[in-house]
Amino acid sequence: MPKSGFLVINKPFGERSTHCVEIVRRKLGKKARVGHGGTLDSTASGVLVMLTGAATRLSNIVMGFPKCYAATLQLGSETNTDDASGNVIREAEWRHLSVTDVDDAISEFSGWRLQTPPNVSAVHVNGQRAHELSRNGQEVKIAPKPVYFEKVLRTTDISSDGKLSFEIYCQKGTYVRSFGRDIARVLGTAGHICRLERKSAGPFNLDNAVDFSKIETMTADDIYAELLELSVISDVLPMYAGDEKAEKKLALGQNVPLDLLSVRSRGKTENYFGEDVLLAAGSYFSVCGFVTENGSVMLHPSINLYLGEEL
Repeated sequence: MPKSGFLVINKPFGERSTHCVEIVRRKLGKKARVGHGGTLDSTASGVLVMLTGAATRLSNIVMGFPKCYAATLQLGSETNTDDASGNVIREAEWRHLSVTDVDDAISEFSGWRLQTPPNVSAVHVNGQRAHELSRNGQEVKIAPKPVYFEKVLRTTDISSDGKLSFEIYCQKGTYVRSFGRDIARVLGTAGHICRLERKSAGPFNLDNAVDFSKIETMTADDIYAELLELSVISDVLPMYAGDEKAEKKLALGQNVPLDLLSVRSRGKTENYFGEDVLLAAGSYFSVCGFVTENGSVMLHPSINLYLGEEL
């Protein structure tokens, strides 16, 4: 049974991502390699992608996949964490707002936008995590950074108690908590995210996720049986297939000519900002980039995974 792959967990609200990783590592044994493809706040639920075996080397690739979130905004109050776990720092009236006002504000969240991450976040400030400084009572000044919103959809009207829900499609590095704070400010009021669920990260979604409550009763074999194959990321990245000649070149870490390869998947690169492509040849699965060598276009393996010992 292959031991390298992706385990998609439906993380519940209140559970730390690091704790989820620790439990899976304990289940698989001390020698097992276990990582993640991007953490999820304890105040959020939904898709948490675990990586096992050789797949742990693909962590940065998975982190770069586009994400989809379902979020509920509570109008009327802003908190120091931009979600319901923090203390209210500002209040403002919201009852005059209409859904037309909201839809007009959404138009400002399309494409690239500068965003300031929450004070309680993993962003580094002078060599320390912002959340550590903030929780120690120190002043935190985080510089805004560019983030990309593919699209934002309003999924509900404004409720009688000031709640409003959205579906948000965005790229790596986007804080949905900051989106809630910012769109409330655009509307001339205050707000914070009171519910957040990650619905998908690239090809990983709630439909192929294992409920976290089941992990405690699963054996190592049960977990390995739930792994998604490495090739699932070809839903996002283009993928080539190679023969024995290509496998031999990968074994030596050499560039592979395109004329040795066939296209297996064209991926969905319009939603992915990286330039990576995949190559599967025999016992090798590689993340590659295009290079030119002696006038010929080739694939250069930047992450070269040998899986033969697991087959």
